Amino acid sequence: MQKNYLTNWERLQVEIRQAQEEGKEIKNYFLDKIKAIEDEEDSVRERYAGVLLDELISLPIKKDYPYVEPNSLEEIKRNRTEGLRRVDVNINEEELYNKIYGAWLGRIAGMWLGQPFEGFGMSKGKDGIKDFLKHIEKWPLEEYIDFTVVDEEIFEKYGFDKRFKNYSYDTGHALEDDDINYTVLNLEILKTYGPNFTSEDVAEGWLKNLPIFRTYTAERVAYSNLCQLIMPPQSAIYRNPYREWIGAQIRADLWGYVNPGNMEKAAEYALRDASISHTKNGIYGEMFVAAMVAASFVMEDPVKIIEAGLREIPDNCRLYHAIQDVLKWSREEKDWESCLNLIYKNYGHYNAVHTINNACIVALALLYGEGDFGKSIGIAVMGGWDTDCNAATVGSIMGAMLGEKRIPEKWKKPVRDTVETGIIGYGKVKVSDLAKLTLGLSKN
Repeated sequence: MQKNYLTNWERLQVEIRQAQEEGKEIKNYFLDKIKAIEDEEDSVRERYAGVLLDELISLPIKKDYPYVEPNSLEEIKRNRTEGLRRVDVNINEEELYNKIYGAWLGRIAGMWLGQPFEGFGMSKGKDGIKDFLKHIEKWPLEEYIDFTVVDEEIFEKYGFDKRFKNYSYDTGHALEDDDINYTVLNLEILKTYGPNFTSEDVAEGWLKNLPIFRTYTAERVAYSNLCQLIMPPQSAIYRNPYREWIGAQIRADLWGYVNPGNMEKAAEYALRDASISHTKNGIYGEMFVAAMVAASFVMEDPVKIIEAGLREIPDNCRLYHAIQDVLKWSREEKDWESCLNLIYKNYGHYNAVHTINNACIVALALLYGEGDFGKSIGIAVMGGWDTDCNAATVGSIMGAMLGEKRIPEKWKKPVRDTVETGIIGYGKVKVSDLAKLTLGLSKN
């Protein structure tokens, strides 16, 4: 049976890497302390691991650390570049609905395409996905895959999870996924608390509407902290080594849907949400995506959309520099695989579900997708790592840009305008109903 809790010992192993990434110096004596409790009984090791975890998280940043990575909105604003932050949306209500509906459907289609590859993409990466898809003659990925016709021996040969042997896109609705749950949850939070919602409101919304076993990594830790009345922003920090992972980035889209053309406001909403579970680049990932989604209602040039997202985060943070690298490489490399290789070479040291490396794949897919919905979400999945998260984000941006009417039927038809969620009070819901509610909230 799968364990549904995270031990302090497990978190400590992750925190060592996290602390190094954010510029903390870990002395040998500290590593010796960790080694000293390695063989202790579980209860003893767990108790001391908690103490060491607290000590490690509280270490200061090295003085020569080259990045500036604040958490507060005021400091982020002081450390971002100048430029365009809002564009008026000069379209009628029908067209705005078309774009919002397209964004919802695009997110769902991208998620659904990437969902079967999620674990495989994390463990095998881009090369594993390419080998598998080539073997079943589906490279490049341009459609949903009928896994039921794939020989079981192929699953075994490539280490693809055999549970997906019966995976079907003929279910009459899109399957539940956390990439959609959070979008629906944020819709409920905005509906309940209004546009001036706080991080504490987000926390209350989670506890009321989101079962804890629908959460993972940073969100699971934050949820547990909230249950102990450890409130934001401390809920994002206390014994949370996953605080820069992708969890906040996948929660961004709704803030862009309700702020079309207003990148700054979308990013502010994103920060309020992200701050309950993430810090630094974990927060910036959600701000970056929220701003890109908002921009995609008024822009079609992927470079301009990405630059609009970057303007809302500190210009000397790791995420900013990573995305600037992708922009630079895209001008030099003719094909997306060459650019992807550079992403893996330079940012493959991050965990497979970290914000930074996965945000690079989102940018890659937008830049090389050539405005084609299917090509864009296909590249996001073929890029590996967190395939469903990345394809959902790309699908959302492309859907808002193109609108529902310009998304090819083959991506929409299996959804049948219905998605299953794990959010209390929603369950199976019409995507068009979600879009209508979003449209109403976008007028606030």
